[in-house]
Amino acid sequence: MNSDVWRPLRRRVSVFTAAGGPLFAAYVITHSSTLEGIVVGVPLMAAGGFAIGALVAGTGRPAVTRVWIALALVVLAVVASIVFAAIGA
Repeated sequence: MNSDVWRPLRRRVSVFTAAGGPLFAAYVITHSSTLEGIVVGVPLMAAGGFAIGALVAGTGRPAVTRVWIALALVVLAVVASIVFAAIGA
């Protein structure tokens, strides 16, 4: 039996990232300094692109890889945002 129990969660994460990533990136780019907009906004836009790619790929290894890359980019953007808030930039 070859069942993919993580597929529904992966699809939800992909949909949220595909919709939210570019929106959050646009907000950060327009309401922050140039450096913060680039360091936080670009990974969020890329995460949205990888999430859309994961939705298009459907099932299998390419979809899983793209979702992991999208999640890693979102984590990178969140960490960068926290660092910028901590240093007061």
